[in-house]
Amino acid sequence: ELVSVDTNTVAPIKFKIAAKASTNQPAGTYTNVVNFIAVANPEPTLGPVDCTAGKICYQPNALSGVAGTMANQSASDGNTATLYASNFSRSGYGFAGWSDVYDYGTNVNAHFYGPMEDITVPTGTTANGTSLYAVWVKSEGSLQDTSKVTALCGTNGVGGSLTTAPTDGTANLTSVTALTDERDNQTYAIARLADGKCWMIENLRLENTATTGATNTALAQGYNSSFTGLANPESADFDSSTTANSLYSTDGSTENTISGSYQDTRFPRYNNFNTQQRAETPATDANTYSYGNYYTWAAAIADTTHYKSGDHGTTSICPIGWRLPQGNTTTSGFGKLDVDMGGTGTTQSTREASNRWRKYPNNFLYSGGFDTSSANNRGGYGYYRSSTAGSDGNSYGLSLLSSRVYPGTGYGGKYYGQGIRCTAIGS
Repeated sequence: ELVSVDTNTVAPIKFKIAAKASTNQPAGTYTNVVNFIAVANPEPTLGPVDCTAGKICYQPNALSGVAGTMANQSASDGNTATLYASNFSRSGYGFAGWSDVYDYGTNVNAHFYGPMEDITVPTGTTANGTSLYAVWVKSEGSLQDTSKVTALCGTNGVGGSLTTAPTDGTANLTSVTALTDERDNQTYAIARLADGKCWMIENLRLENTATTGATNTALAQGYNSSFTGLANPESADFDSSTTANSLYSTDGSTENTISGSYQDTRFPRYNNFNTQQRAETPATDANTYSYGNYYTWAAAIADTTHYKSGDHGTTSICPIGWRLPQGNTTTSGFGKLDVDMGGTGTTQSTREASNRWRKYPNNFLYSGGFDTSSANNRGGYGYYRSSTAGSDGNSYGLSLLSSRVYPGTGYGGKYYGQGIRCTAIGS
């Protein structure tokens, strides 16, 4: 019987072994050596999975611990296809993208794709179909563990064990890992991107940072005492009468009209079939787990008092040690990442520019957003919060369209619900 075994490392380990004698074992003192054989119990090796003619088939690539299902995608040889975002999750693992082979960890020819990357459908897809396999990376610890984050990401672009992730799809597991959010035990893949900083390469799925008597709200970055957390999870679509619109002003132009009880409300995150009601057999990519949740401006910056312009990088819903990317600049945040990827840091009207953001390792999604009463544009547009406000009623962010990208220069209402990606402070 193994009493203590560390299964999280491949390094030599010490453990205690206890032996229990049979009830019919003769009494006495035994001096001979007893030999024990320790047998490892790794996850069984997976193999290739057949697909369906004319389809791209998305494979969970794990025998246990995976939730969610995905529909096959129609595909024809030589045509361009935008891949589906993942509807899979795996406890204790981050999702880093799709691979064209199941054994991406050892196969030198493996290629990684972003969850919604544009690809040219490989030859043979029409006849045999093509399977794409989920790339899972195991959590190395806590997002809030600043020493762990520094060890992985370095300081000011120097040091750290993570290498800069290649942008050509080369399979490289030394540039990506995963960490777990202590607030809700959600695990996220992270990578060192072209700007040298570590980014979460999955959308934030945090649903609730505070309820009555909660103690972990302060794990938000720069937690402000006036922010009492996120609204409790909703289980259905929202309409204009629900608390999901507690930040919506009827004229749509300013947040100064928001007053009274709304000032003390736990400002909402929007769910709408992402995590609470994941589709069991989605016919399309419209309802996918990886879209995460949508956050108003106040929820994103974890502060009910900041309605003015300027950057609010000291408080956010991101974990301690992480922050929202800056907007409306080419020297940091979204704009800097775009420049370092080969863009201009300003609006670009090409599909290639859009696809740069959707390719591995960036992995940004057409996750849509939440307007005045419902989720919209999922599968067609992506909206992401920055830390930079432009006026009382609006803020900057990343806007991703099929043939256009606004790298931190997108401009929209603070009451809208938008996605969030966090970057490691000091990386």
